Amino acid sequence: MPRQRSNTDEGAHMMTQLADTLATLVGNQQNGPRSLISEFKRLTPPVFEGSTNPSEVDKWLQEMEKIFELLGSTDEQKVNLASYQLQGSAYDWWLMEKRCGENNEEEASRAYTWETFKESFKEKYFPRTVRAKLECDFIRLEQGEKQTVSEYEAEFARLAKYMPTLVAGEISRARRFEEGLRSEIKRHVAAFELNSYKMVLNKALIVERGLVGDE
Repeated sequence: MPRQRSNTDEGAHMMTQLADTLATLVGNQQNGPRSLISEFKRLTPPVFEGSTNPSEVDKWLQEMEKIFELLGSTDEQKVNLASYQLQGSAYDWWLMEKRCGENNEEEASRAYTWETFKESFKEKYFPRTVRAKLECDFIRLEQGEKQTVSEYEAEFARLAKYMPTLVAGEISRARRFEEGLRSEIKRHVAAFELNSYKMVLNKALIVERGLVGDE
């Protein structure tokens, strides 16, 4: 006949379970940050030393966000990991940015999110003057007589990513691309009244091949 557990045995068993649970929680807390940093470094994140080149700024942010998505990072982790990759003058900027936020009561009361980090980062390294120039370049962009449709599309895509509000919808993106095409190509493409950017691009490529074949 099996021996029944005494109250003392039950209490000792519960204490052992509680101790094991606490040990696991503490272990997770201690290993969590180290594990995150190890995984982060394993993905070879890029460093940023300070540049006002829109391509470099945009590429760094994109690469960081790709890594954050893989890691499933929280908002706080994103800011900490991103700031860890700042070097040189960029890190000096971050130290000043944090100091100003800590000294401002209104800012200090709000959590520094990844979105606010990006906003401040772009304000510093993607200034309004640069954005204004890119907007003008995008508005004036045309295919030109010597440029192929593929070359025009590459420049269109490069500038469009900095001006999302100007091509917010599929139709507006398609119309803007169509307007910049060379006149003889645009005339043929416009006749189809296509409302998809991809369809306008494909049709422009087909028309271009036909025009080249007729020469």
